[in-house]
Amino acid sequence: MVFFTTLLKAYPRMSFHISIKGDIEMNYRIEQKRSFEMFGVYGLINSDMKTAFSEVPQFRQKCDDDGSVELMNELLGRFSNTVLHAALYDNTGESFKYMICYHLPKGLEMPERFTKLSVPALTWAIFPEPQCDLQKLRVRIYSEWFPTSEYEQIEAPSFEMYYGMAGYRQGEIWIPVKKK
Repeated sequence: MVFFTTLLKAYPRMSFHISIKGDIEMNYRIEQKRSFEMFGVYGLINSDMKTAFSEVPQFRQKCDDDGSVELMNELLGRFSNTVLHAALYDNTGESFKYMICYHLPKGLEMPERFTKLSVPALTWAIFPEPQCDLQKLRVRIYSEWFPTSEYEQIEAPSFEMYYGMAGYRQGEIWIPVKKK
């Protein structure tokens, strides 16, 4: 017995997805800052944003576990659960240095396990984030703010500045800029 089959066609239902960006305000300020120095420990992080977003928390946890964060807070005379800042610099395209750091006070004897980072006087675009969701803010800065602003990023460290204690903190992203 022979069966003949007919070729059938299906057309999936058409749908549209419209995404609107820029509908949520983004607070920022432009500031000139004098040169300053930071000190801390750094790790190499993959430049791919999705990979970096998973590697950074792992690096931060490693620094908590090995006592680096506690020692920095001790050297600074701060509570052990005080949140430190982070610097992002030396981006090679494949990786960048991510440093857990804090301002280096004049005259502080810095142990050898720490690295010093000298930052020249620069103009900064500073983006506050009260909920401290700096990953989400960083994505918005590069996808929404830079394409429409009169500024461009320059080659220098950028910072994630954290203020407050673990559990209750606010943050800012500092990006070095110049006018286009």
